Amino acid sequence: MVWRETGIMDERLRFVVECLSGEETMTQLCTAFEISRKTGYKWLGRYREVRAGRPA
Repeated sequence: MVWRETGIMDERLRFVVECLSGEETMTQLCTAFEISRKTGYKWLGRYREVRAGRPA
């Protein structure tokens, strides 16, 4: 996947939104975003912490 002219946080948020949509597996998304599964789960976990009101 080629990165567009967007910020890192925009790409992370796009990853999380796609992950929460449930249309693709975590493995497929991580492959598409060229990140490890460990990183994908870390980003998703941080998003969920912020949504729950806890600091990351």
